[in-house]
Amino acid sequence: MIKLITSDIDETLVDNLKNVPEINTKAIAKAEDNGMKVILATGRGPYELNEIPDQAGVIKEDRFIICCNGAITLKAEDRQIVDSLPLEFEYAKNVFEYAYKNNLEFFVYTLDCKYAINLDPIEKSNAYTNDTCIEEIQGTNIDFLKDKIILKALIKNNDIDFLHSLEVDVAAITDYSCEIAYSSDMYMEINAKNVNKATALRKVCDHYGIDMENTLVIGDNYNDVAMIEAAGIGVAVANAHLQVKEVADFVTKSNNEEGAVAEAIEKYAFNKK
Repeated sequence: MIKLITSDIDETLVDNLKNVPEINTKAIAKAEDNGMKVILATGRGPYELNEIPDQAGVIKEDRFIICCNGAITLKAEDRQIVDSLPLEFEYAKNVFEYAYKNNLEFFVYTLDCKYAINLDPIEKSNAYTNDTCIEEIQGTNIDFLKDKIILKALIKNNDIDFLHSLEVDVAAITDYSCEIAYSSDMYMEINAKNVNKATALRKVCDHYGIDMENTLVIGDNYNDVAMIEAAGIGVAVANAHLQVKEVADFVTKSNNEEGAVAEAIEKYAFNKK
């Protein structure tokens, strides 16, 4: 019996314009009306959520949003932090120096802002990006962040194979002590050891007194694999990566544009066959 539903955001819950299809919103409301709890788990920072939680209808009392791949969990209603697992400053600094030396687009996420170098000129003028609290790093170090809570570091490149080729280097400069995941075919995400969506989801389940066997998880990308594997039912959307589909219990016929989240909810939360 499904008691908790968790959905990724990008390429899963939202369409390509970053809006929640109405069919998904209706399915979430139906699940909540029938006593199920629905939460979001994303690689986004708290300041990158925009209107998505509200569009999805998940802003309710005693509901949570897992951000930065599990590095931080917030109360949905007031964004109060209930759990955080930060990245050690030295690891973030090492990745920054590697990105600086190799002219890579780099971001470091703190609690209230993300800092960047080598921003794409087009991205600088992109309203969507500018609305997500980016500050460009001035200078050749990030020592000014030493006393801040760092949630994750990120390297961006539109060539996912190129990003994969960097993993050996990034793992080495972080002493093989960080979690490295990928999302949206353009992000390498570096979190603290053992930080992933599955770890955060287990904590939410403990809060509710819900067994992981009673969870439905929906995702599309590499940073969703851990929670899809850990869930009672793990679903990959039609546009998911092959690796994600291989570990999932079911692959939807619908993609993120067509209401894949709604399809998964209807199949596993309400279909009694």
